[in-house]
Amino acid sequence: MRKLSFDLGTKTCGFAISDILEISANALETIRFVENDFNAVIVKVKEIIKMYQNSIDAFVLGYPLRSNGSKSERTMMVDNFAILLANEFPGINIYLVDEYGSTIKAQRILKDAKLSNKKTKSKKDTVSAVIILNDFLQYGGQKYEL
Repeated sequence: MRKLSFDLGTKTCGFAISDILEISANALETIRFVENDFNAVIVKVKEIIKMYQNSIDAFVLGYPLRSNGSKSERTMMVDNFAILLANEFPGINIYLVDEYGSTIKAQRILKDAKLSNKKTKSKKDTVSAVIILNDFLQYGGQKYEL
């Protein structure tokens, strides 16, 4: 089965998906939406599930904890989105992965690839989703329970 990861922001969401053997993470895309309109993300998730013929058995959410491990306003946003996902897709497990530093790593990877600032900005969330998913595939994550 496959895992679908998210790097969720207030206006964008980057997606990555694992291969069927759950060995590697592959970049999908980043979508833009009206600020805090997470239903737009749900619509995209439905498209991705259909595209991958219902082979997705888990969602992996980047969980933005502070460096001291405490929750922030963005963490609460992800908590609320996890509830939305759980209600919309009750048969799919949800995992939370500490995403601390993933955006910085993504920017570094894109800079090393010598992409323009514009390209870096447009790819950052997708690469972050890949990093989050790779972390999950290597180390696991915290299972989300309603």
